[in-house]
Amino acid sequence: MYSTSLKNKIWLGLCFGLVVGATFLRLSTKYFSPWIPPPFLLGISVLFLIAALILPFVWHSMEKGKGINGSDLKTRLEHRIIYAMSLDLIMFGFHKIEGLQMIVPLGLLDTPFSTLSGETLVWAFFKYSYPFTVFIALLQILTAVLLLFSRTRLFGLILAVPMLVFITCLDIFYQMPFGPLSHGIILLLGVFYFLSQDSKRLINFIFQPLQGSKSINIPNYYKNIYRISLFIWPLFFHFIYDYPNKHPQLTGRYQVQNLKIDNIALKAKSPKDSVLTTVYMDLEDEIAFDFNDWRYRYIGTYFLNEKNDSITIRWRYPSDKLDNFRGKLIRINNQMFLKGKMNGETLEMQLNK
Repeated sequence: MYSTSLKNKIWLGLCFGLVVGATFLRLSTKYFSPWIPPPFLLGISVLFLIAALILPFVWHSMEKGKGINGSDLKTRLEHRIIYAMSLDLIMFGFHKIEGLQMIVPLGLLDTPFSTLSGETLVWAFFKYSYPFTVFIALLQILTAVLLLFSRTRLFGLILAVPMLVFITCLDIFYQMPFGPLSHGIILLLGVFYFLSQDSKRLINFIFQPLQGSKSINIPNYYKNIYRISLFIWPLFFHFIYDYPNKHPQLTGRYQVQNLKIDNIALKAKSPKDSVLTTVYMDLEDEIAFDFNDWRYRYIGTYFLNEKNDSITIRWRYPSDKLDNFRGKLIRINNQMFLKGKMNGETLEMQLNK
């Protein structure tokens, strides 16, 4: 039902300006920037948003004077939002199919995993499987098509919610650039605008008993115990499980400093120097010595005696025939030192986490 309140008009104007303006900015920058300067395209989008924010006040004033059909204007604005959202989603889908999204330079894919940014990790993960990428693309295209028809629009909006929430969460937690993050939030805002108009019917539909499933005929007291047990079991399993992080205070990545081998100080001066530079202490008491390159490392298991700080490392890579490391892991004033013998040599080093 059409509402004449200024608040609803502002809500509509904001969604109209953001969704249509953001879609225009993204597509025009991608396709028109070779001929039109991007700052000019950004300026058009900003002016469009400003005009959309002014529109509700002009609209409200003219409607009071009977100079405008408010219901017709509302319908036209909403259909433009729907069209912009559909166009944006369908273009995202075709970009994925055409290989114009999730682009990661081949040179980056062969670098250590820990050096990659959150953005690169996301694109590399999704790009790994082209069929999966196509599946996501088809889902976006399907959602776009559903939005265009009044009978399937609600289904398209509901389908868009988990998809856009997932994308927005990726953008937030993997530190994506502000542009993609803000774009996802804007599309989500547009979806919630339309869902808010049918919120009462949706809430009544969602929060009602499932017709095909009957409730257990037992007292509520037992039902509550049945539900609470879902939280008791995790606690029970937590206390009986032997967690792999046996030395959480040690788990981490350490830079090797003040390295001495047979009392001779050594330090890597170039990427070609095969000198111990990094130590990894991990779950299940895994340990790795990195010799200035991720391709040259020893991997094994350490055995630590907390009483006397003695430590033994048994290597399994690149060979289980390597001489074990035997020594002490000394912790003094939040600093850690590793001293011992391996391959007939005495090693001393400081480990900085």
